Amino acid sequence: MISVIVPVYNTEKYLSRCIDSVLSSTYTDFELLLINDGSTDQSLDICRKYKEQDNRITLISQENQGVCAARNLGLRVCRGDWIIFIDSDDYISSDFLEMTACAEYQDKDLLLFDFDRSGNTDRQTASAIYYEKEDMHELIRRILVPEKLPGDGNVDFRTPCARAYRRSVIDRYSIRFSRDITIGEDLLFNLAYQLRADSCAYIPKPVYHYDMHRGSSSRSFHPSLLENHIRLQRQVKELLEKCSAFSCFENAYYSYSLENLTYVLVHGIFSPHSTRSYRENCRLCVRMQKNKIYREAMKYNLRNGILPRKILVCFFRFRCYPAVHMISRISYIYLENKETSR
Repeated sequence: MISVIVPVYNTEKYLSRCIDSVLSSTYTDFELLLINDGSTDQSLDICRKYKEQDNRITLISQENQGVCAARNLGLRVCRGDWIIFIDSDDYISSDFLEMTACAEYQDKDLLLFDFDRSGNTDRQTASAIYYEKEDMHELIRRILVPEKLPGDGNVDFRTPCARAYRRSVIDRYSIRFSRDITIGEDLLFNLAYQLRADSCAYIPKPVYHYDMHRGSSSRSFHPSLLENHIRLQRQVKELLEKCSAFSCFENAYYSYSLENLTYVLVHGIFSPHSTRSYRENCRLCVRMQKNKIYREAMKYNLRNGILPRKILVCFFRFRCYPAVHMISRISYIYLENKETSR
């Protein structure tokens, strides 16, 4: 059986499309867990309506605690052999669950599928690519340093969506989403899982439609981004050390830390939506300079990443904050225009 976990929070405009896509699956042995996270719009009423129509649906409501708490609640009560996460403003192809239940994949710990941002999930499935324990290193590294798999697929290694997890692995290692991380919690969860997974199958078929719309949490301004990302990079390092994997992924980790640093500069400290003064932003930069992990990561700058990031980190390292401010603003506008044009 497959457990489909859907956290729900104020997505009345998209929710029916999401639920319908699951109920339209060609594979029928599943449970759909709708975790209402204190919605204040009509989302709860929509969930109730569907629950009355289909006994495979379980509806659980909690006070608003965030997507991590909602997913963790789903993990506590789910009963399936496989676990699939769907965001309530996205939707899946009708054959996603059927492919997950395919007999040839049942000895694997992880199944990876493609995302589709064009609305077309009809591309024919190519042959699956298999990864055994000795190959998992490359998949783990891609969580820290994003890189496409061979071919023209579209796997996202940092999201819990468009993939299927073994519940037995999650339960054995008590893997959960970190509740004190509000951005980047998906990366941490996937890293914790893939460090324990012994095998994987990549099925190059788009099964998941990701709906990027204005108002999505990934497009919002987060004034506490620096605090969040300091906690995140510390927890990532602690996890690697706990699994005796830090030495193996040291360079990838510090490359990720540099990405973490520049993301905070562009989307947090010098974001056009910030209400802080320039002087306050500079004080935050000084605080970043004192962070032990950031200081260590900057030593890896010249050997990692693309040239624009190297330039930004170089100016930051030597405290040329006017240049850091200018590059960050230009980068923000470029990235926003690139995302909007998709």
